[in-house]
Amino acid sequence: MSFGNRLRNLRLQNNMTQEDLSKKLNVSRATVGRYETDERFPDKNILKEIANIFDVSTDYLLERTNNPHICSNSERSSDKTNNAYYEIEEQIIQRLILEGLINIGEPVPKEIFENIIKYGIDAAIKIAKLEK
Repeated sequence: MSFGNRLRNLRLQNNMTQEDLSKKLNVSRATVGRYETDERFPDKNILKEIANIFDVSTDYLLERTNNPHICSNSERSSDKTNNAYYEIEEQIIQRLILEGLINIGEPVPKEIFENIIKYGIDAAIKIAKLEK
């Protein structure tokens, strides 16, 4: 999904018109239309503002991740525990998308994510006990 498609989807999910978004960004409606058709790309300040308006990461807007609320590996902490968490989160999101349980760009509800982690850990421990 291109930047323009993601922007359009976010705008529609938030019940905004191109005019509404153009006013928030202080650009013309035509400029927003060109962003959405990938004819133009915003500068870094506008990109940050779009991320703030829709409460998503710039990495999501730049197609570096399918999760709107996390950054790509290159922007994460070098802490291995932190990176492992984000890698697991990304794998869970990809599996949910493949299984048709969520759409690309759709956030995973916190309680579902927490249950997947909890039951996954429980299952892994049971398997480890059986293998001993």
